[in-house]
Amino acid sequence: MSNHFGMRPIDVRPVDVRPIAASATLPLRSAVLRPGRPVDTAIFPEDDAPDTLHLGVFDQEELVGVVSLYPKGAPMIQQPSGKHSTAWQLRGMAIHPARQRQGYGTALVLACRQQVAARGGTLIWCNARTSAVAFYQAMGFVVQGDEFVIPDVGPHFLMVWHLHTHER
Repeated sequence: MSNHFGMRPIDVRPVDVRPIAASATLPLRSAVLRPGRPVDTAIFPEDDAPDTLHLGVFDQEELVGVVSLYPKGAPMIQQPSGKHSTAWQLRGMAIHPARQRQGYGTALVLACRQQVAARGGTLIWCNARTSAVAFYQAMGFVVQGDEFVIPDVGPHFLMVWHLHTHER
């Protein structure tokens, strides 16, 4: 069953999502996204930029998931004519392996939507791991283009979510 946006209903349990420091993202990013590699491979160039936003999702006071948002144009994304777009990249989303499929990732994506909308954004994009495409599709993201490989990381798809399509 889907709603008027063509998406399935999302059941989200109450969780605590709040801004965190860039450094707080590193343990989960490293363990989940760069296992067995040095922690510095989980540091991204935009992490300390003034407009960057890092969010954490907590179970009580335990940080169980992280994501970062960067104001950054999306590659190969054509905007509808006459529309000004403020694009944000969703990057470094990592949920502790023991906490996956429990609604924490969904809560982070929903918080990202709220944060981007509050900042005047109209589009969120990400390079989604092939294994995560179904999750992002369930959240309303759409695949753009063919699968590609990020060296030392693996296969990905460019995915986008347009705020104006879903909420305006």
